[in-house]
Amino acid sequence: TMQYPNCTMQYPNCTMQYPNCTTISENNDGASSKENGKNVTTTSNSTIAAVSDVVFSDGKEWKVEDFLVESLSNVIPAKNEENVQINPLGQNLRLMLLDLINRISKVATLKNRTGVNKVLYQCLLYKTQGEALLLSAENIANKNIMTKDWRKTCEKIFKKIVLQFSTDAFGKGITAVLTDSNCNRHITASNSYERAVRLPAAIRGAKKAGAGQSGIPLLMFVNKDYIQLAEKVLPLCHSGPYLKRIKAKIAALPSDARGVPLTDDSDGEGGEDTMGSPGSFDAAITSVACALQGVDMILGGDCSNAFCAVRPPGHHAGRNLRAMHASSNGFCLLNAAACAALYAVSPVQDGGRGLKRVAVLDFDAHHGNGTQDILSSCHDPRFLYISLHAGGSNVNGSEETDADNFLSGHLGYGSGRVDEGIFPGRCGDTSPHAGVLNLPLGEKITSLAFGHAMTFQVNDAILKFDPDLIILSSGFDAHINDPLNLGTLTAKDFGNITLLACQIAALTCSGRVLSLLEGGYGVPCCRIPQSQNSFLPPGVSAPDSNALNKQAENTDTKEYRPLNLGTDLPNDMDDDVPQILIPRLDKCHTEGFLDCVEAHVSALHQGSKTKAS
Repeated sequence: TMQYPNCTMQYPNCTMQYPNCTTISENNDGASSKENGKNVTTTSNSTIAAVSDVVFSDGKEWKVEDFLVESLSNVIPAKNEENVQINPLGQNLRLMLLDLINRISKVATLKNRTGVNKVLYQCLLYKTQGEALLLSAENIANKNIMTKDWRKTCEKIFKKIVLQFSTDAFGKGITAVLTDSNCNRHITASNSYERAVRLPAAIRGAKKAGAGQSGIPLLMFVNKDYIQLAEKVLPLCHSGPYLKRIKAKIAALPSDARGVPLTDDSDGEGGEDTMGSPGSFDAAITSVACALQGVDMILGGDCSNAFCAVRPPGHHAGRNLRAMHASSNGFCLLNAAACAALYAVSPVQDGGRGLKRVAVLDFDAHHGNGTQDILSSCHDPRFLYISLHAGGSNVNGSEETDADNFLSGHLGYGSGRVDEGIFPGRCGDTSPHAGVLNLPLGEKITSLAFGHAMTFQVNDAILKFDPDLIILSSGFDAHINDPLNLGTLTAKDFGNITLLACQIAALTCSGRVLSLLEGGYGVPCCRIPQSQNSFLPPGVSAPDSNALNKQAENTDTKEYRPLNLGTDLPNDMDDDVPQILIPRLDKCHTEGFLDCVEAHVSALHQGSKTKAS
């Protein structure tokens, strides 16, 4: 009765299979009749007796009719309409709402934060179940309008509950930042832009936005239960052979291996940009675990939104190797965004959260071929995938060579396949069906093109889809100083993009936004390059990076000036960057990846306080 309170509506003969399956009695105390050791059945007629509304200890009274939106008042009776003949649909919808109010009144007495989480999960589950009832009902006029009003009604209750229990560390206005040092175990090649120092740089950026202070809690370790949950969710996203291949490849590495290709095929192709180490799978599954924990924190009301500072990125990882005919896996191993989306919509009985719809908004400079492959290879009404990226049918790869040869696989540059466009290829040039909105923005992404697309296409698409949760695949490689040179955006632009996404979420799903770090490589050198150390006499140690940074601030020279990440940079983390890349990275001292993350988290926090108009 807890999980299927309305099963007698959808399956009138369900008592044959489930003899204790009943609708929730309006006279219960917020738990199901079966939980109390009783089997209560509703009467066969369609009458509802008057029920007292819940009065909280502060004297505030919550009434079902206070939450009803427009057309629902014609179906769900007010409490003073005693002995009114109504249809079972209205009865069941009212019982759901009353059950939520009764549940929350008990939590209010107990002041149990975990209890609040459970009631909010149930609220979203009732949102899904009520919508299913309305859409399956016959002989009801304005069914679609009523369904939208039911969603609004459930969101009104969700917001009311969150506000009722919000504190300085819980609920409305809270942006959580999640990370885990286990992600540092993924060690790439020295010539890769997906460097380990991206994570401490992201953490430093988040701290500059206020992470670790009031209103922006910083969680430095993922709950280990979510590691186990991630293992169960992974098969929903990636095929068995793909997972087996990646695990076996990593398990076979010697303990001191660094920067070894992980996604090459049997011919040795496709692994040039996705390299790693013995800890790479642990890092990738920790990223997925952070995403799953973020989903639960948001749906359970712990925070309005969350940012997961994790690596390696994931949006190019598909069900199988090199999704949608890409030339490589693009730095990615496991797709955290797709895992989070599938976990959110999976039925409760299968271990998920039972949401109806999730929108994924991907603003990395590259198309998220892996996410589209997993969620929307064919139209699945549970998902809307939107990607804004560099490219287009009239855009080819660059002829750039020489110093950039080692990047050709990821960029689609100088690879001999220029006509296939910017990585991952032509798969993002068009939108194959209603569940995908691909918006290629040209050879270089500009703030004008991005803003126009967000305002006039993304906004309308998400509002029409009306998701229960929005997931952001947050890539910052379209920044003007990013070494990949695919955009002209500033940190302020990324803040504006984020704030607009939060405003859309406020209109559709009570502001529920989960952001996951994808690309963005504009991190200056954080250690003295090995090439400089090689000129030191034997037995002479290189100066401390932080000391060198302070010295550089007082001189005119900027050569080899490391980025000072302070204590956020682990003592044992190397950052051996080839000299040829230093000029591309050095300009990010002015503004780069760290500043983009700061602007992103600041905008999330500002957006966490947004009210729907």
